[in-house]
Amino acid sequence: MDLDNYLLKNSKKNEISSIIKSLANAAIKISTSIRNIKAEKIDSNNDKKINSDGDIQKPLDIISDEILISFLKKSPAAGYASEEQEGHIDFKNNNNFIVLADPLDGSSNIDVNVSIGTIFSIMSKNNLPLEKAFIQNGSHQKSSGFFVYGPQTTLFMTVGVGTSLFALDEVLGKFILIKDNINIPETTTEFAINAAYRRFWDSATLHYINDCQNGESGPRKKNFGMRWVGSLVADASRIFNRGGIFLYPSDMREKYKNGRLRLTYEANPIAFLVEQANGEATDGHKNILNLEVNELHQRSPLIFGSKEEVLEYKKTYSSL
Repeated sequence: MDLDNYLLKNSKKNEISSIIKSLANAAIKISTSIRNIKAEKIDSNNDKKINSDGDIQKPLDIISDEILISFLKKSPAAGYASEEQEGHIDFKNNNNFIVLADPLDGSSNIDVNVSIGTIFSIMSKNNLPLEKAFIQNGSHQKSSGFFVYGPQTTLFMTVGVGTSLFALDEVLGKFILIKDNINIPETTTEFAINAAYRRFWDSATLHYINDCQNGESGPRKKNFGMRWVGSLVADASRIFNRGGIFLYPSDMREKYKNGRLRLTYEANPIAFLVEQANGEATDGHKNILNLEVNELHQRSPLIFGSKEEVLEYKKTYSSL
């Protein structure tokens, strides 16, 4: 089954289906751009630009953002917001749905050929002014997903009836359903965290990771392996396929005391996908999808994956 037929069967709103198709076409163009761009443009450090979140923009960040805008403004989207924009873009129409995106997640890994991707979230305006619509909490999402540009170009997506995996057939130019109704395994023996920041972790995170690393002789009574790609879409792909827990907690660094990842562009869309696949997503205390959004580029901790392990992490927080 291709993406068009999947949406025909599972999406209740034609406007959402049309927006997703536009995103898919944009992703195909982004994937082609990544594969064909000249090497000097990939790692160029000339004329560095900083996005609204304070991160250095790579040329492909900007290209990907422009591609998304060009496709979405022809779709039934009312507006667009991204990590690369200061505010939102008003497409100046009377449509009912908005799109938020991280146009090129993991772009710092471009020059080492690690999988990168595009994360998206679709929400209803809910009769709100456009600027207010973009700061609704994640529970209002109608669809979310992410494209991965790796050995294959893949798409993990939900329209609220489970999480499904598609892969791009480059001959047909279509995304083909590979796996429907993904279930993240409830238990796991793998965790993903950037251990280089151990000295900045709070006591709960340190306690939880220590328990995992103590293996069979420790309180968890099983051995864990650590995985860390450093590309959210790559780490998430692994967890959707075989389980695990991903941790990017807040830490003692001033810039990341409220977390590192963006709530609207990264945490919310990933959390919606995870919950639709019977996993859990939290900031350590609350469900990600219930977190109040105060501003467009808000940061948040993000811990997600196999249900048993995420609940164990939350239990560690509540016990200390």
